[in-house]
This record gives sequence, C-alpha cells and structure tokens, in this order.
Amino acid sequence: MMHFPAPLRLSAVLLLAMGSQALAGPADDLSRAAVGAMPSLQMGGAAIGEARDEGGNAVLVNVTFSSTGAVPIGVRIGRATITGAPGADGALSNARVLLEDVEGTGADGQGYKLARAEFQGAQGSLAAILGNLATQAPLVQPANEGTATGFSAQAIAGRDLVVTQARQNRQQTVRYGEIALTGYERGRVAELVVRTTQAAPTDGQPGPAASAASIRLNGLDMAAAVRASGPVGVWMESGVVEGISIASPRPGAPPFAIARIAMGKVSLRPGTQSIAALTESMQALGPAEDDAARRRQAGLAAEFIERFDMERFEIAGISGQSPEGLPFRIERFVFSGLSQGRLASVAMSGVSAASREGQDTTIGQISVEGIDASGLLALGKDYAAGRFAPGQTMPPQAYPHVARIVLEEVDVKQRGTSQQLAKVGRFEVESGPRVGLMPSRLRAKLTGFEAPITNARQRAQLAPLGLTDSISLGAELEIDYVEGAKELRMRTFNVEVDDVGSLNLVMTVGGLDRGQIEALPGSAAVLGLSAKAGAITLTYTEDGGVANFISHLAGQTGMSEDDFKEQIKTQAQAMVGQFIQDRAVAEQIVEAFGEFLDDPTSLAVTLTPKGDIPLAALAVALRGSPFAAMPMFNIAVKANE
Repeated sequence: MMHFPAPLRLSAVLLLAMGSQALAGPADDLSRAAVGAMPSLQMGGAAIGEARDEGGNAVLVNVTFSSTGAVPIGVRIGRATITGAPGADGALSNARVLLEDVEGTGADGQGYKLARAEFQGAQGSLAAILGNLATQAPLVQPANEGTATGFSAQAIAGRDLVVTQARQNRQQTVRYGEIALTGYERGRVAELVVRTTQAAPTDGQPGPAASAASIRLNGLDMAAAVRASGPVGVWMESGVVEGISIASPRPGAPPFAIARIAMGKVSLRPGTQSIAALTESMQALGPAEDDAARRRQAGLAAEFIERFDMERFEIAGISGQSPEGLPFRIERFVFSGLSQGRLASVAMSGVSAASREGQDTTIGQISVEGIDASGLLALGKDYAAGRFAPGQTMPPQAYPHVARIVLEEVDVKQRGTSQQLAKVGRFEVESGPRVGLMPSRLRAKLTGFEAPITNARQRAQLAPLGLTDSISLGAELEIDYVEGAKELRMRTFNVEVDDVGSLNLVMTVGGLDRGQIEALPGSAAVLGLSAKAGAITLTYTEDGGVANFISHLAGQTGMSEDDFKEQIKTQAQAMVGQFIQDRAVAEQIVEAFGEFLDDPTSLAVTLTPKGDIPLAALAVALRGSPFAAMPMFNIAVKANE
C-alpha cells in the first residue's frame, strides 16, 4: 500500500481555505472595506474586534480607530448593525446603520459618549459614516470634508450625546437630548433639529449653566464648516433656536433668558483654515496675559468676523438682571447685512431697564444704520501681524463709522410711581462720509423732549420765563464740510423751547484743507493756525419767554413794564458805548435792541470778520473777555425781521 502524506495535507489546507472563503458573508466584506478605506479619510489604526452575520444583518463589534488630523480623536463603537446587502465594492445602498455605545476620546480630558445613532436609507461609504464620528461633537459637526461627503442618508437620529469640551481654559459638559438630520446628501442637510441642549461646567469648573429647548437649522452645508480652503458659499439657509436660558451667577436670581433666535442666510468666505478649526482655536484660548496672546486673540477674532456674511440675525424676548439685581428686558434685537466688518443695520425695540438711581427707563426703538468697522478689522489684523503696536496713533480709517442713529419713545420714570422724569419723542443723528476723523455732513434732530419741573429751586429759576410745570423743547443741528471752499458750515444749530422761544446759530469756519483734516490729530496745531473765523449769526425768536421775563422783573421792581423797558434801554446804551467805538454802529445796535423790547418778535446779531482771523488768534483774544474780540468783527443787529 502506498502513502501520500504530503499531498493529502496540502489538499486539506486548500479545502479549508476555499471553504472559509465561500463561507465569508456581508459582515466580513463590510469589515474589510471599512478598514481599507479609513486611511483615505484621515483615519488610522482601524480595527474591528469581530464581524459576524445575524439574521440578515451584518454586525461589527468593538470597532476602533482614530483621526489623524489636527485634533486627534480616538473612537470606539461597541456595536454596529448594518441592514441591507452592500454592493460589490462594499458601498451601502439604502441601508440601515445602527451604532450603539459610541465613545470618542481627545486630549486634555475632552471627548464624548453617544448612546445610539441610527442612519436610515444610507448610501455610500460605511467608513465615512464611522469616520464622521471622529470629531468633538458627532452628528452636529463632521470630522473632515471627506467623511462629510462620503455618504448620504434619508434620515439620521442620535440620542443621549454627552460632550466634554474645553472653553477658555475651562471644561464644560454639553448634553444633547435628541438629534435628527433629514435629507443628508453628502454633507448637505435639508434640516437639522436638536431637542434639549444643556451645557454646564464640568465638575469643579467655574461658569454658568445654559440650556436651549430646541435648535432647528435648514439648508445646512456641514462640509463647509470643515473645508480648509477653496470656495465655500452658503453655509446655512435659515435657523431658529428657542428657549435659551443661562443661569445667573447670583444665587436665587432669575436666569438670563432668550425666547427665540432666528437666523437668515449665512455664507462663509474661504480662508487659511476651516471655520471649525478656527472656532476650536478661539475656544482653546485662555485669558490674554501678554502681548503675544493679545495679538493672537485679535488675529483670530478678525479672521472669524471676516469669514462670515450673515443676511439677518434676530433675537426676541431677552430678559435678565444686572449684576446689581436690577431687571432689564429687550423685546427684539435685530442686525442685518453683516459682511466684511460692515453692518447694514442694528435695531432694538421694547427696551426696559431699571437703574441704581431708582429710575425705570423704557425705549421704544433704537436703530443704527450703515455701520462700517472694516478699518478696525484691518487694524486688528495688522496688530496680530505685528504691523501695529499699542501706543501708536490709530489711523483715521480704523475708527468705525455710523451713517445714522435713531432713538424713539424714550421715557424715564421714578421707580414705583408714575412720576415722569424725562421723555424724548425722537432723536436722530445722520452722518455723511468722513474726511479723516470728521464727518463731511452731520445732521441731528431732537423732538418731543419733555422734563417736569420737580422741585422748588427749579421752579424759582424757570418761573420768570413762564415755565412752572415742565420744559418742552426741540433741537436741530446741520453741519457740512464744503471741500471746494475749504469751509465748515454750520447751517443751523437751533434750540426751541415751547412757550419761551428759539435760539439759532449759523456760522462758518474757513481755511480747512482736506489734507490737514485727514492728518488729524497730528495736524491739530497746523490746522488751528490755518483755520479762520467766518461769519456768525445768532437769532432769537420770541415765543413768550422775553415778555414773561420783562413782566416778572418789572413786577419785582414795582415798575410798570413800559418804564422797566426804558430803564433797560438806557442801561444797554451805556454798556454798548463802552465796547463799541463806532458811534453809528453803537446807535444801530441800541435802536434794534429797543425795537425788540417794544415788540419782542425776533433779534438777530451778525458778526462778520474784518479780515482773516485765525482761530488761534481769536482764542487768545477771548481769554480776557468775550468783548475783547469785538474790534475784529463788523457787527449788525436787526430786530423783528
């Protein structure tokens, strides 16, 4: 009998190998495909403890891997259950992926735990689904662009996600109740909903606790947040956050609360690093204790602001307390048109606040339009790069510019009473393009100002003018810089007090060269010497104030009003004669003043320079007495015109 031991043993091995290959199922195929694809997704050390098939499902047990990017995160998945046969290349097709007992571990105690995540109608790479967990906030923030765009899913749901993260050299724990993503298409999400989010300091760490009832983001491009370079575009079409609460540091005090935040379209601009990496760098920064740290903070803040374009951001129902325990509330806060350090507008309405002085203030609306802080943004970048140092003079273009400010329905009352202390109907300021630090145009208008006369001293001071209960006034200012004439023209500065009268000032300052204005403040001395006084007209228009004053003084002296007026005329003639040497001018002034006293309607005084009068010389002359400058001007006084 012949024996063939070696060939028999070889045949047995081949048979075993062929049998094992034939028995390999979907779980083994998925396991090999996932592990093989991990390196291309910036994931390393991938291992799967066990791959088996259970009742038509592929089950992977104890899956481990770690990201190899800038922020390493190690991931362990206790169990992954995949329903639906993969394609020949291992790609998922309308599969259900259930991940359980997921844990991520980062540096400095950061990490997360996720009880469960389910992907319905999943297509694409299983490795991308798993690799997308190698982030500090899975399901909310992808790991990188490759993992974000490597798969799609009809719906994604997560539950009981707990994240421990660093914030300003401190740690906090964030708990997400339910996370739901609908219509996930290779990084783009039709809708992301997070229900019940709670953030609190990690045990022993300082800081307030915060929570949000729900977060809903629509049209979200999750890949855009982790895209390092290249065009970015629209990051989010719209979003709503509701039920925000931040605990007060004062024991027993009510929390700072926001009823609702609504966001319009948000776009991202390309940069040197992704928005996610930039945000992590900002969050990791501690207090700026030296110049290098301050420069880094300024650079990160400038880049962060520069990268975002936001269509609209609205906050409703803001309430809380000041550090002194005084309540405040803002019904609505909105800003719109944020782009490159510029804001189209900022508005607040329904503002109410209590002060330490025992006053309650309400403001119907505050609006600020045409805000341009792009120069300040550029200065922040220069400071970060070492091109600007503390102590240097800020260039004029670094100062923010505001085109318009409006306050409406301001009311100040004594707390606990209906006693009104002050009221403003409307205050508006409008500013034109700047020339250096100076606006080329300035308009201001105050209407509906009312203040009660609340004590005996005020009543005694204002009674001679006929005011006994309250003061009501309005004011208007209009200034223009006329470059061709090198003049600053105050076209009007008018203050009108009801039942008293109005005072209006019109004046011109010449010799203002644009180059010297742009060089301020360094050119202040040169500008002071070159600037020249122009014509000045001061006009008073009567509305009862002078008549009441004359009547009051006449009554105190026991004289009739006519006799009292004649006495004033005599005194005025003597005083004018002391300071006005030109007899014809003096007589004209006295005559106009007397005409006004006889029939108080209006009185206008005009000063016209006799020649070039530098403002510096005028200032020196005025140090001794206001009348010392009179010889420098031609004087004209007109009454009742």
